[in-house]
Amino acid sequence: MARDTWLVAEPGHVNSWLVAGRDRAVLVDSGLGIVPIRPVVAGLTDRPIDVVHTHAHFDHVGGDAEFDRVAIHPAGVAELRAGADPAERARYLAHARRLLAAAPRYRALDQEFFHLLSADSDPRPLPSDVDETWAPGPAPEPATLDEGDVVDLGGRALRVLHTPGHSPDSVCFLDERDGLLLAGDTVNTGPIYAQAPESDLAAFAASTARLAELDVRLVLMGHFGRGVAEGHHVREVADAFARLRAGDAVLRPARDCDDDPVREAVFDACSIYVPAPQDGSTPGAGSW
Repeated sequence: MARDTWLVAEPGHVNSWLVAGRDRAVLVDSGLGIVPIRPVVAGLTDRPIDVVHTHAHFDHVGGDAEFDRVAIHPAGVAELRAGADPAERARYLAHARRLLAAAPRYRALDQEFFHLLSADSDPRPLPSDVDETWAPGPAPEPATLDEGDVVDLGGRALRVLHTPGHSPDSVCFLDERDGLLLAGDTVNTGPIYAQAPESDLAAFAASTARLAELDVRLVLMGHFGRGVAEGHHVREVADAFARLRAGDAVLRPARDCDDDPVREAVFDACSIYVPAPQDGSTPGAGSW
């Protein structure tokens, strides 16, 4: 991938990325916080480690209390300070248990037919007392990172790109030295979440179109088993948003990780969740 760059994954859940330069390192998102993440990243580098966030959603900030310094876009400060709603964590645990129940069937099919999975693809069991113990502590008071800011690691830098759409505070980090785009939830292999009340489909399309103009070698993403894609995947995602905005997409009923009804626009390279119809009707071709 690139030297001094590590995927620190909670398989099936969320991907964090540790990026080190000569003088310091940053952890791009700190995960769910179900188990400590700092001992893992401290075992990978001896440089001081801070946290920088792609956005403030609870599954990306759960390990913040383990670190002394965190930074986020100004639009995410209030949400980071407020912390996650316990009801939101409970909904996520229900999703995680459905995921774990499905995993053995998925593994068996892969072993029989496809041979795509490695041992680190398997979602890890939840701690037996997770319902009582999963309560991430408060994040340190965050510094802010805005469009055009540079995170200097010593001989290596990450440039901040404000990419609203998934959420108003969403950013990506561009490592121009190694051609890496750390994309958070702005680019994924799908489903890409554009259905939440704070999501903005027009802004999402504009952000992905902007990213598609960059010279990127690899995209490092926040979710799913295929967390690394070649640079052209950014263009594929941008094209998917453009087609969706133009009405050139067939949408099918689906449910997100909170088990809420959504519509899913499916493309070859990804899919995109958008809000479900309020009247309960089934969307057809070209509707959104």
